[in-house]
Amino acid sequence: MGDDVALGQASWLTEWLLPAGVCAGVAWVGLVYRFREDGRLLGTARSAALAGCVVLWTSGVAALASGLLLPNASSVPPIAVGAVAGSGVVPRGRGEQTSGRALMAVLTLGDSLLLASLARRLQEDRADWCDRLVHGFHDCWDLDLFSDEVKRYLLMRVDVRGRTSRSRSTLRREILDRYKDVQSAAQRWAKAEADIGKTCLQQGRPRTREEERRAKRAFGEAEQYCRHLLELAHTYGKRSGDRKISELRGRHLPLRHTVVLPGVPRPRRRRLAALLRAGARGRGQR
Repeated sequence: MGDDVALGQASWLTEWLLPAGVCAGVAWVGLVYRFREDGRLLGTARSAALAGCVVLWTSGVAALASGLLLPNASSVPPIAVGAVAGSGVVPRGRGEQTSGRALMAVLTLGDSLLLASLARRLQEDRADWCDRLVHGFHDCWDLDLFSDEVKRYLLMRVDVRGRTSRSRSTLRREILDRYKDVQSAAQRWAKAEADIGKTCLQQGRPRTREEERRAKRAFGEAEQYCRHLLELAHTYGKRSGDRKISELRGRHLPLRHTVVLPGVPRPRRRRLAALLRAGARGRGQR
């Protein structure tokens, strides 16, 4: 009697728990590889919960398939069933998709919906992360300085071990191109602000709605390019580096209460002139 109970427990562990455990490990590694450039699986509670659901669902399907399959096919090892089911979350090429499609469709039943939800969640997490960092800037002077800090922060972390020289040069070029977009947008905003301010001063009137819309549109374009640059920090950075990015942002956030002493030029005018001079130098070099 005791031998039968021990044999049943061993069979239950071998046919159900072993493939589920192997599948969980393989599935997690597959998720990390699949979304290595799309976001952070543990970035937020929702993304972590969806990633856990994918692992649990795949493991459950592997355990169920092993428990139903092994009694009829004793030559199939339980570890193989778990490994095959877990590898279903790894993206495959066209040639690999044609072979064994029916088996993988059964073993990864429901994974496609969870993976699609996880991909959307990761994109939303990254967009929210970039929005939080860009929020709070009221003009392009401080936004341009913050973008310059982010650019230098990213360039200092391009040369990491395990990254090929080709990928390093590609990433470095991508960082510089995205920062140039921010800088160009900030210069266009500075020129628009200068033109609008000069026109209003000459005509002795406040800004019109069209002029306000023009300035806000230029500032919104610079914000969008800054988000585009921050996406690289979110994609290739780590959660431990988020504090450094926040510190860089805090250096250039405008103060809520700024005291302007009499006779001292406002920093707004000095920064505007600096941005215009930088834009003129860039056009002269071209």
